[in-house]
Amino acid sequence: MAVTDDGLCVQNNEVMRRAVEYARMFGLVVMDHCQDASMTKGAVMNDGYWSLKLGLKGWPAAAEDLIIARNIVLAEFLDAHIHMQHVSSAGGVELLRRAKKRGVKVSGEAAPHHFFFTDACCRNYDTNFKMNPPLRTERDRLAIIDGLLDGTLDIIATDHAPHTEDEKDCEFDYAPFGIIGLETALGASLETLYHSGKMTLPELLSLMTNKPAAIVNLPKGTLTPGADADIVVFDPDCPVQVDARQLQSKSSNCPWHGHTLRGKVNATFVAGKLVWDGETGRIIHH
Repeated sequence: MAVTDDGLCVQNNEVMRRAVEYARMFGLVVMDHCQDASMTKGAVMNDGYWSLKLGLKGWPAAAEDLIIARNIVLAEFLDAHIHMQHVSSAGGVELLRRAKKRGVKVSGEAAPHHFFFTDACCRNYDTNFKMNPPLRTERDRLAIIDGLLDGTLDIIATDHAPHTEDEKDCEFDYAPFGIIGLETALGASLETLYHSGKMTLPELLSLMTNKPAAIVNLPKGTLTPGADADIVVFDPDCPVQVDARQLQSKSSNCPWHGHTLRGKVNATFVAGKLVWDGETGRIIHH
């Protein structure tokens, strides 16, 4: 479906060029984790006011923007599709916006934590707010929302990264990057984008269903006759208090713990079979 370097960004431009050329031969999109490693060695959170105040090494947004710019140049040069994963910076959103206006074959995604939280959440050294790319400023958060609203960012993706409690229970510098986000993605997105009046429900759901499927050329995410019956039944207005200990994931590294999010999933069907019963809170094994 796609090729990705997720987590370990290709640093050599010639290697990236060849990868994109080969992927294009097979009609595959290349999905890139945009990070200039030379600028982020030892960095653990966004470079700015809070990193200075907390005494933690900062991760500049420019490290992301430089690779996004590199990928735009390559996509235009090769007439190939490159997708930017978990865009977190205002600069990155603007680079994509300008490239799309020129007709360059690029796309981008936003993760719920990047349009819900900011780097101020790290103020208590809570490692459940340590992620890659890091939470950034309020300006960046709002820019990501604007990018989703005007189509600069094409989809919402969770960037789900489970870790054990023992792994996360250490100094901020030494904790692994990443959070779990599958079970909170719908509620966090509804809260930020739908209940705020910024988007209609169909617009938001499209960002999480048919549009992601289209990027990787999968006939998924629709309710058209003959489509796979992969269906989520939910109440967009029902409040749910997030309890990391009650989630189905084996991991509990969840930054939404204690938050109340509106959007209760009542049932999930895969290929027409019930796999999640929201009333009993049970996964159904077939």
